[in-house]
Amino acid sequence: MEERVTYGEIRAWFLGSYYSYCRVKLSHQSPWAEGESEAGYAYSELENSFDLPIEKLMLEVLALILSAGRSSEKIQKYHLDVISGLLKQIELPSVLEELPSDEAAELIEDLRLLDLY
Repeated sequence: MEERVTYGEIRAWFLGSYYSYCRVKLSHQSPWAEGESEAGYAYSELENSFDLPIEKLMLEVLALILSAGRSSEKIQKYHLDVISGLLKQIELPSVLEELPSDEAAELIEDLRLLDLY
């Protein structure tokens, strides 16, 4: 079986990029451009990093959670469309059963926050 990256690891990498981007913004004292976001940067750093559908799903869920409703409708639609495609590829209940219970519970809670489960 392929080595899987955990939800916590993906979140830690995402937040690491998010943090680094904010630090650069502060150190350069550069203003935020319209549509620019730390979540968008972090997502772009990770978007082609995963092979397994569950890892890709986790990244998409994190992108929406960490934008906390502040992204444009176009960006939200993009992530929701990717999630929809991934959910057609995998049998979510059986995939969730394979995850450690605490990890599955956290992902389910985030999916519910987004009205996706």
